[in-house]
Amino acid sequence: MGSASLSGNYQSGLTLIELMVASVIGLLLTSAMLAAYVASAQTYQLQDAMSEVQESGRFAMHALLKDLRQSGVGVSGDLIIEGVFNTAADVTAFESTHSDLVIVQKNIRSEIVYLPGLETDGIAYYIGATGVGRIALYKNGDALVEGISELIIEYGVDTDGDKLVDNYIKLASMSVADKGNVISARFYLLMSSSATGVTGKAQQLAVPFVAVDTSDRRLYQIFTATALLRNALVVKEGS
Repeated sequence: MGSASLSGNYQSGLTLIELMVASVIGLLLTSAMLAAYVASAQTYQLQDAMSEVQESGRFAMHALLKDLRQSGVGVSGDLIIEGVFNTAADVTAFESTHSDLVIVQKNIRSEIVYLPGLETDGIAYYIGATGVGRIALYKNGDALVEGISELIIEYGVDTDGDKLVDNYIKLASMSVADKGNVISARFYLLMSSSATGVTGKAQQLAVPFVAVDTSDRRLYQIFTATALLRNALVVKEGS
């Protein structure tokens, strides 16, 4: 009877095979949870970058459109908007004419778009380096929106006086006569997120930014709009 009692109280443990199966199942569950966490984190980072880019891009567009539409208020001549090349000589000449505007030539990364008649001595928009952060859209001497790395302006020229745009021309292709017949402006902004590694691979951007290097895998987005220069039409009607 004693031996029977000992046999009935006998307990067996896990075999090596059972232990290995349990370990594999645990690893699979851990891997699935880790993959879900990484995917969730990447989705959150992408959504956060998208929100940042869209908010900043819309703010910059609103500011540019508002000032472009009002450019030339109180100006009697035909020059309602002026483009300035990004060279030391051109910027120096521009600063000597518009001494109230604070612009440091070495920081400029784009052409200057000058809007006369606004504020005290007009308004100048351009892309510049802040020195402490990312490249930004500048309004006169102040960084307006960070993260805008490119600004391209095309000028809508009315060549036959019918108050309709006949051609959109970049500054490099404009003649002296074209500069006095601008009635609208179309701009392109390239906005990027502050965080890198947001996208799975480098983006392929559309015209006019196809050559931009996006290997940092920031989220890039193009904003574009066209503004009618209201005062250009008023001046031409008055003349």
